[in-house]
Amino acid sequence: MKKINLILLSLLMISLSAFSQDLNYTKKLVKKLSSSTFFGRGYVKQGDQKAAFFLSKEMKKAGLEPYFHDFLQPYEFAVNTFPGKMQVKTDNNTLAAGTDYVVNASMSGIKKSFDLIFLPDTITQTQSVYHFYDTISSPPSTMLVVPQSLKNAWRSGIPGVNALVQTDSGAMWWYVGRKQLPEGKVALKVKADKLPPQTKKLHLDIETRFEETHRARNVAGFVRGNVVPDSLVVFVAHYDHLGGMGRQAFFPGASDNASGTSVVIDLARYYAKHPEKAHYTMAFVLVSGEEAGLLGSKHFAENPPFDLDKVLFLFNFDMVGTGSDGITMVNAIQFPEAFQLMSDLNASQQYFTQIIKKGESCNSDHCPFYEKGVPAVFIHTNGDENRKYHVTDDKAELLPFTKHQEFFNLMTDFVRELPKVPSFRK
Repeated sequence: MKKINLILLSLLMISLSAFSQDLNYTKKLVKKLSSSTFFGRGYVKQGDQKAAFFLSKEMKKAGLEPYFHDFLQPYEFAVNTFPGKMQVKTDNNTLAAGTDYVVNASMSGIKKSFDLIFLPDTITQTQSVYHFYDTISSPPSTMLVVPQSLKNAWRSGIPGVNALVQTDSGAMWWYVGRKQLPEGKVALKVKADKLPPQTKKLHLDIETRFEETHRARNVAGFVRGNVVPDSLVVFVAHYDHLGGMGRQAFFPGASDNASGTSVVIDLARYYAKHPEKAHYTMAFVLVSGEEAGLLGSKHFAENPPFDLDKVLFLFNFDMVGTGSDGITMVNAIQFPEAFQLMSDLNASQQYFTQIIKKGESCNSDHCPFYEKGVPAVFIHTNGDENRKYHVTDDKAELLPFTKHQEFFNLMTDFVRELPKVPSFRK
């Protein structure tokens, strides 16, 4: 009996070790991708390019077969970048890029000092601005300070206003710009407590570079199916993020979307190590250009290395590092049988407290494939343990992967059941 107990204990330890190793790998990969080495996996310091080369090596190490030379599918798009000086100063203080302020992502470079004109905090409509500010007679050295209540003014602008700064008490959320505003058109968002009403001037020294043809890359490999290799299950995640704003500030993008990228690689390693579990060919696709408008997934869907009609199901993972409050499946209403299968598997093993059903949405990289007729869903985890999004503190150490093993198991359970259920294609 003692011997049997020792054997059972040993097997348990091996099982726990395997679990720990998978989670450790996933966390290490997120930490690596979120580090300054890749500088936000965007368009400064070749961040996205370095990440693509790194991920192609990870696929090769995992034992995947490549869909393209070195796993890389190149394409190009235009993007506005901030590779140089990024200085914003008030009367007496130098503000910190990314934490105290963010600039409109389509801004041109500028070096200029502005006299500030504060609008009342009560303004909520653009038309009200013109009651307090004369856009015709105001000198070009003036900058309008608009309140947080005038939603997204720093992004969308105000007609007739060439220079504005919006105060905001919330997070310094940023994005990617694919055009460049006319020279002299200035807009930024600043933490409200960094720009009190007594502030007289704002000094800007910002360098930009507009890239007409930024060269980006998707990364893709596969494990060949051992029963029906001409049919596919596809796992997708975008690995790009916002990159850097100047030489120092960068947006790590641990949750968005080093998390999804790492889970896709984790699954790739699993199926490469256990090819007998690959009833169908398992395809693993890491796309870039998501933050610029789903550009990588659009390019891949337009130029696929396999027949999209042969895809049985496509998972898109984006922000999957939590899970205490369950998961959400976008496109679940469009594919009710798939949602029911996922729900039944979850209920049988009690992986998550809930699976939230959402309808059709083109808010992530499943969409270009869905529009081509592929049964495709977007899955993200839910939970208050991490709410970081498009900010400089979306860091690896703040992402707990609360339900990583449960998430992994649910996805592999779903794949295991696919041969037993009718097609989800409409």
